[in-house]
Amino acid sequence: MNPLFARFLATVVIVLWGTTSLFAQQITEQKKTVAFAFGTVHLPKGDGTLVTTKMPLGTVFFVYYPDSRLGTDRGFGYVVTAKHVLKDGDGRYLKEISIRVNLKNSQEQDGVTNIDGIPVSDERGDLIWFHDAKDEAIDVAAFPLLPNENKVDFKTIPVSMFAEEPILREFKVSEGDAVYFIGLMAQYYGQHRNFPVVRRGALALMTDEKIQTATGVQKAYIAELVTWPGNSGSPVFLNLAGMRDGSLSLGSNFRFLGLLCGGFLDRRPGTVLDASQVVLGSGANIGVSYIVPADSLKAILESAPAREHRDLMVKQFLDATGSIPENSRN
Repeated sequence: MNPLFARFLATVVIVLWGTTSLFAQQITEQKKTVAFAFGTVHLPKGDGTLVTTKMPLGTVFFVYYPDSRLGTDRGFGYVVTAKHVLKDGDGRYLKEISIRVNLKNSQEQDGVTNIDGIPVSDERGDLIWFHDAKDEAIDVAAFPLLPNENKVDFKTIPVSMFAEEPILREFKVSEGDAVYFIGLMAQYYGQHRNFPVVRRGALALMTDEKIQTATGVQKAYIAELVTWPGNSGSPVFLNLAGMRDGSLSLGSNFRFLGLLCGGFLDRRPGTVLDASQVVLGSGANIGVSYIVPADSLKAILESAPAREHRDLMVKQFLDATGSIPENSRN
């Protein structure tokens, strides 16, 4: 295990086996699954020199992965975002980030706190968060971390809420289905508390082909959603209730569809008579974005590195307690 990774886990391991997460069905509760990532970045000025500034980077959200070895309703928590949120202005990964979260039952004017020093890259600049090492285009990263549930007002998205491919087929999810995301608006995110925005739209294209995105060719859904800097990494939800295939399902059945990772600009490749390539268009945001599917995140959480980490943490937990929890025995 990477030393930076191990050293940080030594301080947060106690929060990795919290009680079960909420299967959130109300937007007011779903908003508690997100937090805001901040980092110190280096941006070029007009004269080419770099200015160093701490700024909001994007949206993160919390996921719950159950593990019966720890007992009933226990498991591991992860903070998740788009990989590019973790990068500096030059495209290299940051050394660390902080996460801004809301405090629970705060009577003070300032109801937020920061989880500082979350490591991102090692001494070589390589990403130490769990990610798809075989396909760098997949713009998803996860780190084993949850805030202190006694102090921080947050919820998690359980993996049982993921709208994976079999679920999408079963409910015949297609173009036109309503979706929404919850995330950071960098222009205003709250002075004394985090205030995420909720933006709605609809699925515009679902295809079995991979799509060219800002990070490479990957599986993605295209949605009519206008996005801006800060929205990257936001969780996207859809409601599977209502009228579907001639049947009416009452109530709500919200599912996590995937991560909002970027938008499309008005840029179109063209070929002139001498066969050279030109780029046409204004470069403006066209109001269409892409979503990396929940399946991609699930695959990362079930990858060998993530499994090995959970195995190690379970062993340490059982060694420390000296027994398997009663409610996890067969």
